[in-house]
Amino acid sequence: MAGERLLELMNAKGGTDSDYSDIVYGKVISTDPLKIQTSNQMILSESFLVLGRSVTKHKERIRVLSHSDTIGEVSGNRPDVMETIEIDGSLQTDDEVTMIRFDGGQQFYVLERRNDRRDVDG
Repeated sequence: MAGERLLELMNAKGGTDSDYSDIVYGKVISTDPLKIQTSNQMILSESFLVLGRSVTKHKERIRVLSHSDTIGEVSGNRPDVMETIEIDGSLQTDDEVTMIRFDGGQQFYVLERRNDRRDVDG
């Protein structure tokens, strides 16, 4: 069976559970310098962190669809346009994050913010 084969491969690799990647939760305790405290009270500094796109300030190219618009007393239809917008997903103190611990446990990829307070859908 596939599960048994996967278990065999994992056991063949050797090592301990802490040698493998897994999901880790943490809380930002400082932004300058960036420090994240994990649920087991370990504090990770910037040198151990790799930030995902959703937790950084970055630019996106978006397409704004044609639509009707009114500015003052002037109305009209706007065509489709491509716009560049800046998204500030920078981490803030007290943000709760989900991280992936790399194989070996020496680096952590900050994947996303948990319960993102910036989510427009609530």
